Amino acid sequence: MAVAANQADSKLKLVFNAGVDENNKDITKSRTYANVKTTTTNENLYNLALSISDLQSYALSNIVRYEEYQLVNEI
Repeated sequence: MAVAANQADSKLKLVFNAGVDENNKDITKSRTYANVKTTTTNENLYNLALSISDLQSYALSNIVRYEEYQLVNEI
């Protein structure tokens, strides 16, 4: 059985450092942007994330790209 993977969706997640709590553990906040074009390059997403982070009050700590695939049986 052959299975094909069709790209279904792409998302961009920005993770921000919001300081530390009373136990000295990092506090993180995140923002996820859905419906990113699957043809968008990683470099363009990275630059977009940096531009968005300039508008935030917290420091950017991580940039993540999620890609979803639909698995189908090839007959």
